[in-house]
Amino acid sequence: MANTQRSLSTTTATLPLKDALRMLRFTMRRGRSLLDKPLEPIPAPISKVARAMLSDFDEIADKVNDVAAGLSHRFLDLREAGRWSTATLEEIENIGEAEIAFAQAAYHGLTRALRHLGAEEGLVSEVRTAEAYKAAIQSGAAESDRFTLAAALLQEMAQRGVIRDVLPDPEAEEAGLDEPDLARIAILALILWFLAERQGDEGDAEALLLTCCDVARALKADLDDSLEDSTRLRDLIAAYADKI
Repeated sequence: MANTQRSLSTTTATLPLKDALRMLRFTMRRGRSLLDKPLEPIPAPISKVARAMLSDFDEIADKVNDVAAGLSHRFLDLREAGRWSTATLEEIENIGEAEIAFAQAAYHGLTRALRHLGAEEGLVSEVRTAEAYKAAIQSGAAESDRFTLAAALLQEMAQRGVIRDVLPDPEAEEAGLDEPDLARIAILALILWFLAERQGDEGDAEALLLTCCDVARALKADLDDSLEDSTRLRDLIAAYADKI
């Protein structure tokens, strides 16, 4: 056993930093998948604690991924924290490294939206959100109009699972949304929030986000029907974005 540990340490030390981080991330993901299997049969209180532990595994693994992707210093820079928490999609598009600003603003908006929609907790991945933004831009959606870009962003974020391990709050006033519903509706609320006009202060932006959550919840059935159809999704977003 000792020889195996020394061998692993030596191998890791000689790897390039990014490769070593990827190995660590893989190991953590593998550990999570093994721990995840026995969750179903165990009592709810124990399952809840175990699930929280698994979320910690995911969060650490994502931070490792951020480092490997060269993004960590951006997300952890305290001078940037909260800078884009009230930005619109148009404002984000017009700055350098827009995917970083988008990820920061989305993290703020999604975590707040999940709480308002009745989630006790949930894990939002900044790196997956940044990747979703880059993919939407590279698809050419931004060359059409803001609603087409918004639809592409929603689809990319949903497909990449930027929100996961959502735990619905059993004591929430408006229960009935399961984990996938909470994630999709929170993302739609975020997209509508990015498109809405702002008055400039954080209080207004916060109230606007909660309004977008309520609208997104009411549009659940329409969202389910149009999520896989870019044109229908674009029209759904366009129909409500300017009314909020």
